[in-house]
Parts: sequence; structure tokens; C-alpha cells
Amino acid sequence: MSTAPNVIRRALNGAYTLTTLTLFVSGTAIFLIDNVAETTRIIGESMTPAISPDYNTTGASDGLLFNKWAPSLRNLNRGDIVLFHSPNDPEKVAVKRVIATEGDSIILDARRRPTRQRDGAELPETRAWDSMMGRVVMVPEGHIWVEGDNWRNSGDSNRYGPISKSLVQGKAVAVVWPPKRFGTRPWEGFRSRTKVTPGEIPRDGEGAGLINAIRNG
Repeated sequence: MSTAPNVIRRALNGAYTLTTLTLFVSGTAIFLIDNVAETTRIIGESMTPAISPDYNTTGASDGLLFNKWAPSLRNLNRGDIVLFHSPNDPEKVAVKRVIATEGDSIILDARRRPTRQRDGAELPETRAWDSMMGRVVMVPEGHIWVEGDNWRNSGDSNRYGPISKSLVQGKAVAVVWPPKRFGTRPWEGFRSRTKVTPGEIPRDGEGAGLINAIRNG
């Protein structure tokens, strides 16, 4: 008669241990995804041909491993591939290449002007960035200029301007899918046609204020 309570007690202890272990593993996984590393499938054509080169023909997409460790995100360089929250819709994430960093000046590329899809007409924001310094944009402190490699199909900084580095969630490390491309970094060696003049960081804050004013209309 005394064995029944012992069986129940052992079952409860086992359930408690399993629950604790499950919560620990889940919490660790969430911490790692939020703060250390994450794999993301790159859907769309904005980064072809380096990333997801067959998306247009077969729908196949590459999976990239992103480093999310905060110290690495403070040191972003031209050519890095970054995962970030869209400044136009924080619920969405995007993957683009860093073209310029804080202090750099960019000559806007006329090919990349955003247009209306149905008829190619210019959008109101098409010339918004021209007002900053003719057709030259200076990236303010704490911001980067990002573009997709495929200029024919990319919504990027040419539409919404320099983005705050605080929106960046990760920096690409390597391709992890498909297996035949595992461990590769096919985006290296790409040379953007966007003209960038390296410069010093503008620390007066005026650049960021102007960006917000233009973005908010």
C-alpha cells in the first residue's frame, strides 16, 4: 500500500525535472536566436546573383547564418550583408548589403530611383533624397546605407534613406543551405556601381534629423 505514493512522488519529480529541462532548453534556444546567431532563408531576388541565384527560375532560396552578437554589429563595414528591421515596417526584416557607413558620401544612382510598378512612374519619394545635397547623400553618425545587389528589383536605402544601425539584427557569416553551397560566402568580391566617397563621421546630429524629417514627410 505504501508503494503507490512513492510511485506518484517519483512521477511528479520526473515531470518536474522534464518541465524544468524543457524550459531551460527553450530559454537557451531563445537567448541564442535573439543574441548570438540565427539562420534565415533569403526570399526574393534583391540579392541575386550572389544569394538565392535560382529564386527566379526554381524558387530555391539560400539559408544564411547571421551573427547577432552585439559587439560585431557595432563594427559594420562596406560589403557586409546585414539582416535588419525595415524602417518603413518594423514588423518586416530585410537583407541587404552595406554600401556606405557613417561619414561616407554617396552619389545617388539614377537606375535605382523607386518607381511605381504598374507603369514605371516616379514615386513622390523618388527625389526626396536629392534635397539633402543635390544628388549626394552623407550618411550621418549611427547610420548605414544599404542596397540590394540586384538594382532592378530592390527596395533599399534609395527608397527610405540611410538606416539606423540600431535596426540591424545580424551580420551574415556564411551560407548554410543548400548543402552544395554550405560554408561559402558568395557575396564577397561584389563591386557596387554606387559611387561612395569615404569620409569622417558627422557628429552634429543634423544629418539624422534631416533624414527623419524627409522620411516623415
